[in-house]
Amino acid sequence: MPTKADRVWSEFLVALDAMAPDIRAAYLLHEVFEASYEEIARLIGEPADTCRAHVECAREHALAHMQPLSAKEAPPK
Repeated sequence: MPTKADRVWSEFLVALDAMAPDIRAAYLLHEVFEASYEEIARLIGEPADTCRAHVECAREHALAHMQPLSAKEAPPK
């Protein structure tokens, strides 16, 4: 039986997989590796403002995808 951590990780992977490759790359470079938008722009070949928009879009997508999961885990009232 999967643990709660396994379920969260699986849901996060589903959210990441649903993102376009450039958005996913910008998000992971920024959030995991703490790359600046300028560094991300250099790495993926898009303007820094576009990279910032990619990260914001990905963050919103990931949070929206994960909220239903946290609602499932909430204790009953």
